[in-house]
Amino acid sequence: MYSGPMLAFLADIAAFPLLMLALAGGAMGFSVEAFARAAHSGEAQTAALTIAFLAGVSEMLGQSVILVINRVALYRFLASLAFTGFTYVLTALAWALSAVAVAPLTRLGVLGPHEIAGVFGVVSLAFAPRLFGVFSIAPYFGQALGNLLEAFAMALAVFGLHAGFGLPLHAAVFCGGAGWLLSYSVRSYLGHLLAKPLGRVRFFVSGSALDKTPKQIIEDLARRLGVEGDT
Repeated sequence: MYSGPMLAFLADIAAFPLLMLALAGGAMGFSVEAFARAAHSGEAQTAALTIAFLAGVSEMLGQSVILVINRVALYRFLASLAFTGFTYVLTALAWALSAVAVAPLTRLGVLGPHEIAGVFGVVSLAFAPRLFGVFSIAPYFGQALGNLLEAFAMALAVFGLHAGFGLPLHAAVFCGGAGWLLSYSVRSYLGHLLAKPLGRVRFFVSGSALDKTPKQIIEDLARRLGVEGDT
């Protein structure tokens, strides 16, 4: 028989995926309650970070098709998923920090250093549409879908800042948009500066550069299957 604390622990574990589903569904439905929870609840913030991590995993699953076809070791396959998941979490953090950094320019004083965790939670929850990133491998509409998910996430981040912190809509647009632009600029600069070492890390983790477009992945897949069919 399980004791009371053990039952409570198991109940918490079972409830966490349900919380993630509720938050992700609420976010994609522009739910004020979902973003308010991500802004002010530690448990919801943890769930939101997990959503961002899984969004990265989903997108990498498309790229990882080539790893499966090439019979890459299971540990490399899982490591590549985890690596991309963590980069998504870091991306959300950079976006959140940038949004807080530019907030004083609105002269509203709503977002401050004490709100970083809440903004991080809101931005992470805005990654919910990217849970469908696995479908970006599609050869004809994959790129368009990826762009649509990116725009959807941007809209959710702006709405989340508005709903979660009471920012006026114009201030939320400024913080969300300028925060994204600043974080994107920093990431692009660092990505260019550290392209070679990051490429070596990515190759070490996954055994592949994982930088192919959806069309290239499909072509490689068809070529590999064709070769195996001829043998």
